[in-house]
This record gives sequence, structure tokens and C-alpha cells, in this order.
Amino acid sequence: MKISAPFLSTLLALACGSEAAWAQATQPVQKVTGPNARYWVSAEVSSGLSMASMQSGGGMAGMMASVMGGGGPRKSLRLELGSVRAANPAEATHAVPTTLGMGASLPLLGERAAAKPEPVERDIPDTREMGDKPKGRMLFFWGCGESAGPGQPVILDFAQLANGVVPPNMQSVTIRAQRSGPGFGRDRGFAEWPNRKDSTGVPAQASLVGEHRVSGGFVPDIRFQVGAAHDFMDALSLQQAPSPGGGHRLAWNPVRTALGYFANGMGFKQGEGDGGDIVFWNSSSARLLGGEQLIGFLPPAETDRLVRDKVVLPPGSTECVVPKEVVAAAGGPLMMVNLNAYGPELNVVFPPRPEDPKIDWNQEYAVKLRQRSYTGAVGGMSGPGESARSRPREGTAPTEGAPAEAKPNVTEAAKSILKGIFGR
Repeated sequence: MKISAPFLSTLLALACGSEAAWAQATQPVQKVTGPNARYWVSAEVSSGLSMASMQSGGGMAGMMASVMGGGGPRKSLRLELGSVRAANPAEATHAVPTTLGMGASLPLLGERAAAKPEPVERDIPDTREMGDKPKGRMLFFWGCGESAGPGQPVILDFAQLANGVVPPNMQSVTIRAQRSGPGFGRDRGFAEWPNRKDSTGVPAQASLVGEHRVSGGFVPDIRFQVGAAHDFMDALSLQQAPSPGGGHRLAWNPVRTALGYFANGMGFKQGEGDGGDIVFWNSSSARLLGGEQLIGFLPPAETDRLVRDKVVLPPGSTECVVPKEVVAAAGGPLMMVNLNAYGPELNVVFPPRPEDPKIDWNQEYAVKLRQRSYTGAVGGMSGPGESARSRPREGTAPTEGAPAEAKPNVTEAAKSILKGIFGR
């Protein structure tokens, strides 16, 4: 029997493939233990109206300075050290490079207290706290552009929800949140900074570049090097203005190390009595309701996935238009807008993985340094002390019923719904 050359090639390919599969199946699986200690460094740069303006920028005075355009960008750090060894209180020292401008070291401290219950995530709001006759609605929009896409808004009516009527279209994009870092209840020994012993603010010119060392009686000696690629990110500057088509334009400066961007916002339009519409919007092109879970850190792999799925804006983005339907539903520009830039991660494991799979990989410690930059604005604020609402387009009248003039009366029912949907 004559065997053709293509057929013979196919047989050889199948044979080689089977041999490779057999070799892979018989390859010994490397045993991995540890790490005995985990250290997370969370580095943030905030500007505009943000929680950091209250936490590390001088309380209410810092927040008001942000609203009026004062102060400038703020840097912050959170250091979390966990160990398999128990310690109470747990104490350690992080020797920092001189580039940080915070002295020779930062003290880490942890005293075990009563564990707080973890927040419960719920897809459907709990109606037991809504009262007898709740009023009002939630309107969900998503996407950038002058006009909202099909199927918008998704409307959640409080009264119908109290009667057990749930909209059939509450499905949303799945977000793979980052796993929990070190903490009480997750590690036998835990220490952190800032703490009651030290909560010094991070200088504006601080840099993480250089040698870092963490030492303490309940952890191995931890060392890692930070390069320029994993330093604090650039600050975001958000500008707002009405767009020609009736929407509201958000524009920002490019951040050099950003892997992607995400924006969201909330508005409120007063109705009759205690009712009204709470309006939520985000910049995702895919169907995403709310998006509060994306205002924070994201692993680079998840950021890349969400960019591909058009949930997160790509790194080259510098603007997004809030659709005109959102502006109309909120009675003007959104009361609050957030913009988040996701940064790279530095991950260090010691000792490195042995090349020989027959040798166990016994990890002593793992370090994760993560970054993000974010900003916030209120009431259409655009730049230092200047409001987009105060500068209407030529030939147009000021927006009626805008949030600045309205007196939002968010009911207890609305608060319960918010907690149910966003788990906060």
C-alpha cells in the first residue's frame, strides 16, 4: 500500500503530539509551601475631592481645599504585614530609602481586637429595611458618548422592589476582585502602617525607588528593590465641560504608567414628596451597573482582561462623554464623578522558584507593591475653583433643577438599596 506524504506527515505529528502529552503528564509536579510571610504595599496618588483629602490631607479642611482647588495631589501608603507565626502585639520595622523622605524607617504595629464581620455582597437588595411605602427609583447608565446605548436605563423602582418585583435585566459584568491581603483573621500575626504609633503623612515629593527591608520577631527578613517603573503614579487632573450634543465631557491628562482608566458618577433628581431618582453612570462600554467595585486597585491581568472586554478604558484614553440622557435624568451634571487609573504591580517571592521541579519551592516571603491614581469632582467642578455649571454654553440658559440648587433627600430605602447592590 502506498502512503502519501501528507498522510505520513499527519501520523508523525500525531505521534509527536502524543509523546509530548505523555511527557507532560509524567512530569513531576513541584511542591510549593508558604509563603511564611506576606507583605502588601499599597501606593496611591489622589487629587481633587477624594477620601484621601480627609484621611491624610487635614480632615474637613483638606476636603474643602480640594473642592476649591487648593492643596494639590496627595500621596498615601498602606503597609500590611502578615505571618504564619502568632504575635500579639505584632511589631516590625520597614527600613525605607531616603528618597521617601520619611526618615530611616516606618514602624508597623498590630494589636488583635474583636474581628469585624466581612461585608456581605448581595446581587438583589434586601427589602426588609425599606419601610412600608418606599418611594423613588435608581437609574443605571453606562458607556461614553453623546447618547446612551440600547437598553438604558435599567430602572430599579423602590416601591416595586418592596412588593417583590425585581427587574429581569439586572445582569451585569463580572469583576474578579483582587484576593484579600494580610489582615486580622487571615494571618496569625499581623502588623500595619499607619497605626496609632505613627500616621505621618507622605511628602508630596516622596519616591519609593530604592532598597526596602522589613524586619520583625514574627517574620523572616524581607528585602525588595523598587525601580522607577513601580514608583508612585502621576496625579490625575480632571476637567469637565458641556459637550456639543448635550452630554457632559470629562477630560484628563495621560498617566505614564496607567494600564487603563475607569470613571463613574452619581446624581440625584428630587421628585414629589420623599421620592426622587438616584442616577448611576459609568464609563464601561459593556453592560455594568454601578461600578463602585472598580474604584480601587486591580491586578494587571484583570485590568488587561477588562480593557479587552471594553469595561475599562484603554491606557491611551484621555476623555469620555457622559451621555445626554444621563444629564437629563440627573437634572444637570452628575453630583459626584470619580476617575481611577490602574497601575502596574511589583511581585517578589523569595527564594525564587527552583528550575528543577523535583526540588520543593519553600517560599519564605511574598511582597506585592500595587499602585493606582484617582481623582474626584463634585457638581461639575472643572479645574481649581471653577465649575462647568457656572459656565453655560453660549445661547443656553442655566440648567434647571441642577444638583447644586436641589436639596437631595435620599431616603432610608435608598440607603438600604445602595448597601444591597454595592455591598457597602
